[in-house]
Amino acid sequence: MLKSLFIKNIVLIDKMRLNFYNGLTIFSGETGAGKSIILTSLGLASGMRADFSLIRNNSSEGMVVAEFDIEKNQQVKEILLEKGLESNSTVILRRILNRDGISKAFVNDSPVTAGFLQEIGSSLVEIHGQNEKIGLLDPVNHIKILDKYGLCEIELSKVENSYASFKKLKEIYSELSNIEKNRSSKIKEIKNDLKIIENINLEKNEYEQLLKRRNAMMQFEKIFHAINNIYNIFDDEGDSLLTTISKNTNILEQVSIKNSTTDEIDELIKSLNNLIIEGKDILLNIAKIKDEFVFDQKELDSIEQRLFDISSLARKFNIQPNELIDKYNLLSEELSAFDNNAQNIEQIKEKLILAEKKYQFDCSKLSEKRKGAALKIEELINQEMKPLKLENASFKVKINEKEKVKCNANGSDTVKFIVQLNKGSLEGEIHKISSGGELSRLMLAINLVIAKNINSKTLIFDEVDSGVSGAVADSIGVRLLNLSKFQQVLLVTHLPQVAARGNKHYKTSKFVDKGITYTGIKELTIEDRVEEIAKMISGNTVTQEALMLSNKLLKN
Repeated sequence: MLKSLFIKNIVLIDKMRLNFYNGLTIFSGETGAGKSIILTSLGLASGMRADFSLIRNNSSEGMVVAEFDIEKNQQVKEILLEKGLESNSTVILRRILNRDGISKAFVNDSPVTAGFLQEIGSSLVEIHGQNEKIGLLDPVNHIKILDKYGLCEIELSKVENSYASFKKLKEIYSELSNIEKNRSSKIKEIKNDLKIIENINLEKNEYEQLLKRRNAMMQFEKIFHAINNIYNIFDDEGDSLLTTISKNTNILEQVSIKNSTTDEIDELIKSLNNLIIEGKDILLNIAKIKDEFVFDQKELDSIEQRLFDISSLARKFNIQPNELIDKYNLLSEELSAFDNNAQNIEQIKEKLILAEKKYQFDCSKLSEKRKGAALKIEELINQEMKPLKLENASFKVKINEKEKVKCNANGSDTVKFIVQLNKGSLEGEIHKISSGGELSRLMLAINLVIAKNINSKTLIFDEVDSGVSGAVADSIGVRLLNLSKFQQVLLVTHLPQVAARGNKHYKTSKFVDKGITYTGIKELTIEDRVEEIAKMISGNTVTQEALMLSNKLLKN
């Protein structure tokens, strides 16, 4: 439900704020006073095409802000949540038009695209009297409206579920079939790759070990020179370090045995003996390394070739050399999977056939219910059109079967609302063959029938009573009032019979201040309404008879 509307610098409106309520709200006033501009402003806030000519003269930008109560509108809440926007009991739509041709849109103060504003706006507002393909005029919505009216939720849910299962199995079957098509060539390719990896006879961590060995051999001269120098320092022959330490340690031991020495000397002797033992171990290790660590150019060449072969193979598979063994295991698993694939395809094919039959069965049940609902909705709408000066018009719900490839989660039907305005004339989609008051009355008839079954919206009627009077006008007024019990209705009217049915009544007027023309609006009291409706009856000169008739209409 629309709660409030703020308009700034739009056409003749300088600044205006309106509050709205449930039921039927009437807008009246002289032609050109700005009634339709208020409704156009609401359309702008709810995603209507940007029209920069609406910006007030001498203003850099125009702005419209609409606040809606969405407490009971689950559809809008879901749209907000999907976009990651805050969802509570109200939603605020804001639209700004700039003189530079820039349009900005906001939902709850978050910037959004014009497309998203229209998506959420079309779930909140529907304007009748314009030929834009939104709401009832958009054929995409016809199947949704029929399903809601026909209470098809259970059947539709079954179709959605069976379609999801069918679609998933179809994708799996298609994927497995494509694999099977290339099975022989793919198996040959895998076996060839496995053989290549097998032929290189790679051991775990071999590549890393080869790198270390190659690096050591490339530094052979430096390593051998350093080891040899250390050996000469420690060698126990001649005047080496180890020989010198050993001789002096023996002297200390002899002195210590003959004479009592301090504990510090005893500890020193012990440490020196340990050093001699460790030094001899070092000499043994160095001797072993000297014997084994011999530079061999052939070995280095062999290592280089081995590393090159391993790296080349890794590049073939676009992997690192240390990943080759993992690649081999993966290829082996793929080869095993091919052996099981043929059997899996047959199993999936059987499941797919059953899933398709289940989907087709669910579609047929949904289609049956739709056709039953279509007959009922056709009958009721055609009944409603007669009192609305559409007695020669006929309304049909056209249900056709989709091409098999186009069947989806909505089932196997296409649904379109078709109208024929005059006997013998061509029938066609609503927005293509009707306009103005005729279109508004047609929308009124349809809304009257479906009002209880669709999501709550703010319905706006402009020109619904143009070209009618008397009993037809009274019929329009009664039906608008009845419709407003289920949906909030805003209406522009010139007819007293219609205006008298409103729960709230606003009057627009033009005034001039300091040479500038403005549009103003006033919420009418009961006394004001009596006079306004009397003016609708008799013109600017209000007669006593007009006042009496006005009072009678309001009391009725």
